[in-house]
Amino acid sequence: MFTLFLSLLVMNNCSDFLNNPIEGQVPVDDIDYTDDSRMYEPVASVYSQAANNTLNHWSNQAMLRFRSDFVFKAGHAGDQPVMEDIQDFQYETMRNAWFVNNLWTQHFGLIRDANASLQELELFGEHTTDTARLQRYMAEVRWFRAIGYWRMMRFYGDVPYYNAETVAAELRLSPRDEVYDYVVSELTAILDHLSDEHPSRMSPRRGSVTKWAAHMLLAKIAADFQDYQLMLEHSQAIVQSGLFSLYPDYYELFKYAGQLSDENIFELQFTDFGSSEGPTGGNINQFYNFEGIKQSGGTKYDGSGFTGGWGFSMPAQKYLDLMEERGEGIRYERTIIPQNTATPEGDSIGHIPADLQDLLDRYNREGRGAAEKYFFKTYIPYVEQTPGRHQFGGFNNVRMFRYAEALLLYAEALIHQSGPGAGDAYINEVRDRAGMPPISGADIDDILDERAAEMTFEWGADRFFDLVRLDRAEGTIPSFRSGEHEFYPIPVAQIDLQPGLAEPPVPGIQPPTP
Repeated sequence: MFTLFLSLLVMNNCSDFLNNPIEGQVPVDDIDYTDDSRMYEPVASVYSQAANNTLNHWSNQAMLRFRSDFVFKAGHAGDQPVMEDIQDFQYETMRNAWFVNNLWTQHFGLIRDANASLQELELFGEHTTDTARLQRYMAEVRWFRAIGYWRMMRFYGDVPYYNAETVAAELRLSPRDEVYDYVVSELTAILDHLSDEHPSRMSPRRGSVTKWAAHMLLAKIAADFQDYQLMLEHSQAIVQSGLFSLYPDYYELFKYAGQLSDENIFELQFTDFGSSEGPTGGNINQFYNFEGIKQSGGTKYDGSGFTGGWGFSMPAQKYLDLMEERGEGIRYERTIIPQNTATPEGDSIGHIPADLQDLLDRYNREGRGAAEKYFFKTYIPYVEQTPGRHQFGGFNNVRMFRYAEALLLYAEALIHQSGPGAGDAYINEVRDRAGMPPISGADIDDILDERAAEMTFEWGADRFFDLVRLDRAEGTIPSFRSGEHEFYPIPVAQIDLQPGLAEPPVPGIQPPTP
């Protein structure tokens, strides 16, 4: 029988721990499921798959970033020009683009891989007596499956469930609200099986999924659905745990020093093992090249020249104006850097090259307000990078969930529940770390601005989703129209393979079981 993901993803079959090398280990064909020492391997495989392509692919970042009112598609006019359709909300003209289909296939690929790993763990479960460890491992994998569904709901609204037994021709969408209920029930079910340690103190893998990552995902998905009681409950759990604290130096937080710090709730981990010959850790070079500064004439700390990256993202003047009007200090300095500027570590950022300048000039002739400065948040000083492995951003971990956001989610939930001022203490904790004065009577608009100052140009690209969920997108994001632009259309390639995806969602479809 021709099953769903043999056609839907056009990817390799998953078996024997997904045939994926894990830090130098290559799975073999004959698996001894009575050997408890190998039980973690299918779990490690999902971590590797998530970091390798699914949760940080550069093309997915394009799909996320360019719907914000703070970011412009850059590079040059002829470099992936269809990306301009994203920021102009010309969805129909981009439905055949490869990276549009990539967003779909990679996230459902993560869901598929999580299911395959759960099947492997069930086989270990037939023999192991260590049921607590088995349940924890399964819970970590289910978290990744949940994050795959959450992201798909954010992107597409109504989405199908993955089930290996579903024939492609029978695939149908499920209503977004039902998928929300399913993901919430999944995350709630795994809470008691996940570790309550700080992720930096986890074993066998530092930085593993903990119950705090599940609380964070529950708080964020509840925010998307305006379920403010659930949002309050799960953000409060993190804040009141006593395990997390803000890293004292906002500038250093995003460098190597801030990896696996007390602020980070979950991060995708990468390393070159300190050697120019070591593994590169998936496609992290492309992730940072996509974000990296496109400049000419810059020099590294040692005087040699460098190119920062592809330069696909440039800030809007609107964002710079917001930061300047607020009197932002370190958060502005860490997020934005002018051209022809020396960094504190001795690198010199050069000037905007002619082809990028031509594109910015065109935007500004059209009245779009593109700034002539660079995003800087993912910069890693070249002196801190491994010799022979210099690249913008290095091999730094990608911060997905931070305690600062948990504080802002908690503050927001309190405001929704109790009115302006109810979240002041938690907003001010974030502001204090940034050297900003306390405020009083903070309302939802203050939350939006604080999230913009604290979190812009990070992994989740939450600005667009914040404006949509709080009904501020129309009139704030150029060209956005409510009721039309919240969700991407399903890629043409997927509808060609599964025509039922073009039909209205079908209520009551049975979701997958663990």
